[in-house]
Amino acid sequence: MPTRIAIRATVERPVPRKRGSSNKTVSTVLKNDDESEDFEDESSTTTTHSQSYQPSPLPKPPAGFVFDPHGKVLIASSKRIATIVDSTNNLPLECVIRRVFRSSQGDECMLLCPVDTPVQILKSTNIDGWSAVSDEEVENILPAAAYALSKIHMHLVISGFCYTARGGFCYSEEDIFEFGTDNGQDIDGLPTEGVEITCFHQDGVHYMIYTPSDPLLFVAVKDNNGLLQIADDDLLEDHAVIDAIDEETEFNALVEEEAALLESLLGER
Repeated sequence: MPTRIAIRATVERPVPRKRGSSNKTVSTVLKNDDESEDFEDESSTTTTHSQSYQPSPLPKPPAGFVFDPHGKVLIASSKRIATIVDSTNNLPLECVIRRVFRSSQGDECMLLCPVDTPVQILKSTNIDGWSAVSDEEVENILPAAAYALSKIHMHLVISGFCYTARGGFCYSEEDIFEFGTDNGQDIDGLPTEGVEITCFHQDGVHYMIYTPSDPLLFVAVKDNNGLLQIADDDLLEDHAVIDAIDEETEFNALVEEEAALLESLLGER
């Protein structure tokens, strides 16, 4: 059974709670998996120095980058894309290779993140409430969802494992919302935070297309034929997999902290 770090789930009444207001923009080659082994020792932890700005030391960067001792990027590999295929519908999903590592049993593994923006759809139940959309209903509204995305110059991709959208979109802090029930409890299976991309109406129902704030991550392992397969539940418990996910989480958190610090030093644009 395919396993994801974040997955589509059903919920009864998620209540988005929106926040704040600076505008941001989000934008969204396999080419050869044989080169993935080169990633394992390419990266190093570095610190960049500046007269007015001292970023935090970063953990091991994503696969495919080489730095000098001062944090300057020397090499960026062009082979950082891999494709995984959803066995339930035979549809591919192109992903960026974030981490390359070996399991405790010596299997070659990768931590992957979709190239395009993962998207999910909710429908309005009342002025405050939203509910998940069933798979059958999603199939019926896909043309309308694709048209809504096309109006903001994005393209809906029917990919494996999840729907994705290709292109870039602008958003403000007000478009970021938190999932919770009426009593403020988190909802099991849903991301804690999402970003509204666009909305549309069909048959009198109001729908919202959003993307989870946290990256959607897949753990994949190479089989005996050299093809990538989604890791099973047992492999997800392997300490090497847990370490890779922790490493990625730490990297993303420190990058966000660094960006926030730099923005505060430069002033809001």
